[in-house]
Amino acid sequence: MEEQEKRVDEVNQSEVEVMLEPLNYGSNHDEESRIKSPGFGYGLFFSSLILLFLASFTIDFIVDALVGEGNEVTAFAYKNFGTYVVTFSLITVFLFLTKTLLPLVKKFTKIRPYIHGLFYGFIVIIISVITTLLMQILFGQAEENLNQQIINLILSKHPVSSFFWIVLLGPLVEELTYRVGLFNAISSRNRIAAYVVSALVFGFLHFNIPLNADGAIDQAKLIEEFINIPSYIVSGLVFAYIYEKEGFAGSSVAHITNNLISYILSIISIYASK
Repeated sequence: MEEQEKRVDEVNQSEVEVMLEPLNYGSNHDEESRIKSPGFGYGLFFSSLILLFLASFTIDFIVDALVGEGNEVTAFAYKNFGTYVVTFSLITVFLFLTKTLLPLVKKFTKIRPYIHGLFYGFIVIIISVITTLLMQILFGQAEENLNQQIINLILSKHPVSSFFWIVLLGPLVEELTYRVGLFNAISSRNRIAAYVVSALVFGFLHFNIPLNADGAIDQAKLIEEFINIPSYIVSGLVFAYIYEKEGFAGSSVAHITNNLISYILSIISIYASK
């Protein structure tokens, strides 16, 4: 009698487990579908840009009031650090409210994104360097673009605080904005267009229009900007490929690796020249 009851309990338990399996799968499936939906992608992309703009405007106002004129490098450092901290925090709130934060965070609990991300991070560096060299062979030697020059100035004065927004927060914000947001939104309709548009947007947001002391466009430096911009666009294409192949965690680790290597090389170059 006891043996029969035990068998009945085992059967009932296995039935419960079988019933629960599709429920768990359905929940995970719904989370992934929400992240892949065009509405969520466009919402995340435009929300991130708006948050980035508002955070930048607010932080600029606060820093200018606190630091004042005459210390532009320190002001730039505080502005970038504050902007990325605020933007990342608000994007996290957006993800939490849309119930997509947990599934994105779960991606980082597996070992594969770290191994593959490190590998792809070096690939991005190599491809970016090759692209820059090709552009310089075709159009002549060019200095680093204005964006990188500003970063180098900040690194020379504030290397520690710069680490957090250049190596950590910056890549995460950009991967959420341009890959999880823009790339996802467009790829639901056209995969090729998603690659092209997200890479161009990513590239030209690193583009600056240089002005001279009179406020006019500096033609020589503008040409240098155009010579350097293809490396950013190509990097955007590669990051999109990594995202499509490895997901958010993989592309984030690759982006962090890329920025970490650039950060280390810039620090070495700055202190070696002193």
